[in-house]
Amino acid sequence: MNAKIENQKLLPPKLIPTILAGFNTVANHLGLILFPLGLDLLFWFGPQLKLEKVLKPIYASAIQTLIALNKPEMKSVLTTTQTEIDNILNRINLTNFLSTFPLGVPSLLSGQGIKQTPLGAPAIIELPSVGIIFLVSVLFILIGLLFGSLYMSVIAQSTTNNKSSIKTTGKNVLNGVGLAFVLVIIFLIMSLPLLFIVSLISLFSPAISQIILIISTFILLWLLIPLVFAPHGIFAKNMGIYQSIRQSVKVVRSYMPGTGMFLLVAILLAQGLDILWIVAPSQSWLTLVGITGHAFIYTALIASSFIYYQKSGEWVSNLLERINQLNQNKSV
Repeated sequence: MNAKIENQKLLPPKLIPTILAGFNTVANHLGLILFPLGLDLLFWFGPQLKLEKVLKPIYASAIQTLIALNKPEMKSVLTTTQTEIDNILNRINLTNFLSTFPLGVPSLLSGQGIKQTPLGAPAIIELPSVGIIFLVSVLFILIGLLFGSLYMSVIAQSTTNNKSSIKTTGKNVLNGVGLAFVLVIIFLIMSLPLLFIVSLISLFSPAISQIILIISTFILLWLLIPLVFAPHGIFAKNMGIYQSIRQSVKVVRSYMPGTGMFLLVAILLAQGLDILWIVAPSQSWLTLVGITGHAFIYTALIASSFIYYQKSGEWVSNLLERINQLNQNKSV
């Protein structure tokens, strides 16, 4: 019996078959791409909520005050800074807050600063006050998280072919929103001390602080990787927030090289193809091809991640069961 158990092969999920399975899932459920496709269509043709009317006078006055208080040679630097802020502010559209990816619906056009569409210039709505800007921002983020959680839940059900009840789906969506806030808190707790240390070192040596910042970034990413599958436990296994985080850490740490390779391939594939999807100008109907391709690729990669998570979880469970069986046989 012991020899039989030892001769049984337990293999972790393979990279290419897992990614292909994700693409096949989306090909069989094309309705899944309607979430990112619809969001990009909104960003493309919908109204844009701008902040220039409220914020531009505030920072313009601050820049002029700094110019008056500093030496003449600083004027060109401050003027250049004001121009850069103008360019950044001109690109900001609060509607983009509806895309809260990676814990939300992915978007190709978010942050692109659409000036023209095939139907003409988009409608511009200037928000009247800082309070309205804050309320709209919070509202759009919450809506983005809700729709993103629903999007992830539907993908999870498609990869398992298990249909959840409306009550279970609603509970998972709320847990998904809660998880987003928990992960933000975890990120702040881990990143703020590192930023404080880098800021302190920059007072003495800016060059060394840049090196420390790069090293700290890699350390932070390394610490956050075990949380990458935290949403998957909620939407694929109907777990709670804490249980899902624990399962994600367990799966990733059990097979870190394979998980790292999967994430690397997924990121390279998604970001590499984004360069192709964004080539067409926003006033061309070819942009529709780009946002459709983007919607399909990202949805397929997310589906692949659910398949990888489920297979990795099964592999880890079987591996632990094998170890327990071997230990029991040895003790007999």
